[in-house]
Amino acid sequence: KRAGLEGVTPHTMRHSFASVAGDLGFAESTIAALLGHAGGTVTSKYVHRLDSVLVAAAEKVCGEVFRQMTGEVAAAA
Repeated sequence: KRAGLEGVTPHTMRHSFASVAGDLGFAESTIAALLGHAGGTVTSKYVHRLDSVLVAAAEKVCGEVFRQMTGEVAAAA
């Protein structure tokens, strides 16, 4: 409410974050870890993401969300 975003809930923000992370090419297992989801597959029990990988993924996704919200042009890669 304080942000002035009509109709935006924490749930819709989580969906948007996950969608942007997917668009940026992050693996589903990384996105699940960022969202705090427990893995449902056998593989997820054996794959563990380093905290630094998750932090880097979160920072990249947040930067892209900010860029899209502000209309800022993406920097050249």
